[in-house]
Amino acid sequence: MDLQEQYSRLLRYCFVKTKDRYLAEDIVQESYLRFWQSHSYRDTGREMAYLYTIARNLCMDEFRKPVHVSIEECTEPEAGSRYGPEEVIIQEAVREAMDKLPDDLREIIALRYVSELSAADIGKVVGMSRFAVHRRLKEGLALLKKELT
Repeated sequence: MDLQEQYSRLLRYCFVKTKDRYLAEDIVQESYLRFWQSHSYRDTGREMAYLYTIARNLCMDEFRKPVHVSIEECTEPEAGSRYGPEEVIIQEAVREAMDKLPDDLREIIALRYVSELSAADIGKVVGMSRFAVHRRLKEGLALLKKELT
């Protein structure tokens, strides 16, 4: 497995979890630093699962921190976005539907469709069998479809 190749996938995963591009970048960098400092999982063939586990834990740590946002920090969307109004509406509808899912289902869907991990790799990250991942993924997609219709 090429860990450099996983960078963008891990970044997308962290972005889905945090909804903040800069925070996601920080978490990915910290994940790689912690991964390279640890030697326990290097030669076991589970590097990717270990890397995602580190990132997942760092994302969870961010949710535990108190949030302080001032009105000055809120910005308007960038003008000239590459997305048209229809795409923006669809993205917002999917984002809202994803936010209504339970955390565990949202995470499994993000790992599968954002980070493009296999069910076996997702199982390693979240501590489930690949069959359980398939069941939860099917359940999450059904709830997502129901929410979007």
